Amino acid sequence: MIHSIHFSSTFYQKLSDHCEMGIRQVWACNLMEELQKMDAALHHHKVVSMDSEFPGFLRKTPRRSDELSAFADMKFNVDNMKIIQLGITLSDENGIIAGTWEFNFKFLIETEVFYDPKSIEFLKESGIDFEELRINGIDQLFFSNMFTHVLSRHRDLKWLTFHGLYDLAYMVKLVTKKPLPVSMLDFTEIIATVFGCCVLDVKYMARFYDDLHRGELGLEKLAKILGVKRVGGCHHAGSDSLLTARVFARMKTMYGIEESRFVGFLYGVTTRICEPVRTQVLPTFPGYCQPGIPQLCQVLPASRYCCQ
Repeated sequence: MIHSIHFSSTFYQKLSDHCEMGIRQVWACNLMEELQKMDAALHHHKVVSMDSEFPGFLRKTPRRSDELSAFADMKFNVDNMKIIQLGITLSDENGIIAGTWEFNFKFLIETEVFYDPKSIEFLKESGIDFEELRINGIDQLFFSNMFTHVLSRHRDLKWLTFHGLYDLAYMVKLVTKKPLPVSMLDFTEIIATVFGCCVLDVKYMARFYDDLHRGELGLEKLAKILGVKRVGGCHHAGSDSLLTARVFARMKTMYGIEESRFVGFLYGVTTRICEPVRTQVLPTFPGYCQPGIPQLCQVLPASRYCCQ
């Protein structure tokens, strides 16, 4: 059955405005077209900077909580809530940016059981249009199927985050279509299996530089110190992913960063993302499914995708 979707003139103006700023707004109407562009760009721009927006925290973790408690709180939050936006910026090893995509997911406040009302109001004040999300947002299950197909074609990627624990958690949930695992170790092993070990957290990297305040600053203040200007509005996933990519490129230029020192470490987490001892079963990536059995995927060692 084909469902009619209403797209207002204001909605199309937003698409145009954000493309001009270098941030491509992606909704249900242009998802396939934009994923094709992303797929093409990934052949030569393999550094993937990501950010997400989500509806707050049902459980807030005290600042000095142990890792076990922090993971339990994150699992409860991510398992019970839905991502609102996903921002992805693609660049090459020289920091040349191919493009930024902001994926806007369907989110109906009227029917969602779990969200933080204060966070929703904050996102509204930041410019996120929940009425457009309700009408024109992307179906998460459909996105997951299409996005994992793109990932299956590009397994040698480097992932950038800024304080990225929750961003990666929502990505894992999107791709696997399952609740998060029960432990931090299992969680980091799934990240390594699905995305590879080449994960860098810019906030973690900043911890090792005195003039970057040892990682105690947020993305906006860190960018100002480095002289990096934001494109778009803060607390929008596309803009934040683009700023993360530019901050990372500037840090590499200024400090001559040896990336191998930081690969696999996330800010605030002691468990490193690295090759699992056990083999993992990948989610249903069409490129790796056995012929004639579209829903049954091969068991592959995670080391095939890990950075050495």
